[in-house]
Amino acid sequence: MWYREGMDLFDEFFAITQMLDKARIRYAVVGGLAMAFHDEPRFTRDIDILIHPDDFPRLPAPMTARGYTEATEPWTFQNTPLTLHRYVKTEAEDHLVVDILVGELARHREIVEAATNQVGSDGTVKVVRREDLIWLKEQPGSDQDRLDIRRLQDDQNREGRSRGK
Repeated sequence: MWYREGMDLFDEFFAITQMLDKARIRYAVVGGLAMAFHDEPRFTRDIDILIHPDDFPRLPAPMTARGYTEATEPWTFQNTPLTLHRYVKTEAEDHLVVDILVGELARHREIVEAATNQVGSDGTVKVVRREDLIWLKEQPGSDQDRLDIRRLQDDQNREGRSRGK
């Protein structure tokens, strides 16, 4: 899940979350990396982070300091007021993508505020709760999102049965 040729996704992930914590930018890890905290790891090519909209204006400076540039114009998903800001870091012939998501709904703010601290091998990160990850993945509805939702729900059902629910 974490291995990539060139830049190390794992190391960069923890460096970015530490940078966000230091800058006091509220966030929740979402996407494929969040899946690794809630389910079995799966391959991912990027880092997806939901940022509290009030903190977004402070994000570009630390991202630039880490060597990232905003690669495209921001774009908003069709079926939800969620805007994607794509940052890219390039080293030699390799690149790493960080997708920063900023939501306009109160629910997006609540998701960031409710993120739980998860301990990884290189530190603590704030990860979206399982039910919030399912809700976020229902919005775009890609094939990968539908597969992830099924895995999250199956895992949630297994946990409920093991607790006697």
